[in-house]
Amino acid sequence: MQEKLTVDDATWFGSTYFKGIKQLNAASNITLKIISFFYPLRARTQLVLSAGLLLMGLLPFVTPSAISLYPKFPEIPLIIVIINVCLVPGSLLLRYFLIKRQYKIEAPLLCHISTTTVSLPVNSLVNEPDGQLVLSKDDIKQIEAIYNVQTNSGNAIRTVYQVNIQLVSGKVLNLDVFHYPLKNILYLLVYFNYPVKLTQRRWTMKYQLHVVVLIFPVLAHLALTSLMVLIVSPFNL
Repeated sequence: MQEKLTVDDATWFGSTYFKGIKQLNAASNITLKIISFFYPLRARTQLVLSAGLLLMGLLPFVTPSAISLYPKFPEIPLIIVIINVCLVPGSLLLRYFLIKRQYKIEAPLLCHISTTTVSLPVNSLVNEPDGQLVLSKDDIKQIEAIYNVQTNSGNAIRTVYQVNIQLVSGKVLNLDVFHYPLKNILYLLVYFNYPVKLTQRRWTMKYQLHVVVLIFPVLAHLALTSLMVLIVSPFNL
């Protein structure tokens, strides 16, 4: 028989915090803000953004004549460095607007959870009409929380990365960590005694690939730009 999860379990909720957690009680109706920045873009759009960053980082090295002009024309490599540095916040800002356009986000995304209802912002993830999807506790048959276990200095840390809400109607809503603050949501679901079932599973390739595609191009671009700065530095670092 599966051991009942409680909000006092530090391996699950040791660092959990959200507005209202200290005043939480059975009558609370908690609102969680949802950050849309990590929403997945369409594969082609994300590929163009990632490839663009990598290519611009590599450009000074595949066109070494730009660097060889230093120190005759020191402003040329300096301009390239400035452009490359500005490309990172520029690409992140572009990603922000593309996400809002793709998911038709016109207002702040909020999740409301109380002892009787769960209200989710609707997007392509739950495939519902625009607005808020409001579920009563009686609508929910079971909630499966899928998690991964990592060990840090001998301590096990459990991270939930997907929550599947099975409705009495037979429909299943799949919430993932890129769309929803699952740790805080799970905390509230456990606190308000929703029917939660735990399933341990390693990170799937889908999640690993998303993290790599999102983070690697930015880090590689910054590393290549830093290398160029060292090459053209007058201090011979």
